[in-house]
Amino acid sequence: MSEITPSNENFKGYFATKLKEAGYDTRTWELVQGLAPVVLAENPYYLIAFQVFNVWTELVDAAGRIELALSDIISRQKATDKVWDAYLVLVCRTELHKIEDFNQLSNLTYNTRHTRKIVHTGLGDQLTRLDEIAKPFISLTKARSTAKGRDPLRILGEKMIEDEAIDHAEVEKLISIFRERGDLASV
Repeated sequence: MSEITPSNENFKGYFATKLKEAGYDTRTWELVQGLAPVVLAENPYYLIAFQVFNVWTELVDAAGRIELALSDIISRQKATDKVWDAYLVLVCRTELHKIEDFNQLSNLTYNTRHTRKIVHTGLGDQLTRLDEIAKPFISLTKARSTAKGRDPLRILGEKMIEDEAIDHAEVEKLISIFRERGDLASV
């Protein structure tokens, strides 16, 4: 019995499902005419465009066009209370071998003039390799949700009160003043 080789669409579907399970809204989007649609995932904090390529030269040829189109669309958005961290995630199923390819990889990754890019190579036919690629976005979402439920001033106050040498009433007073004024400059 032969195994079926996953298509690029299978890779995109797998990645979209991972992010959807983490609370992202996902959809496919024809971002650049003539290129396969990207997976677009967003939540209140992150916008992720994801594309998979079979070979490195295809990725290099398309990366700039995808990046510019994504950057252009983000910059043209009307004023909103939404603040995104935007990422372009590009994956290549083949391994890199030539020094020129590694130089291109470095240039793509570290040129953040328009958007931040995360580029992975050598995925082969293993859909589960996408778990590690999706993990930072899932972790960021969980960390943001966890932090959102915490009151840093309360946590700081609790830490300071643990110190027996600090007056508990003074700590509470300072926290109240800071909440009211936003600083302690005149205290």
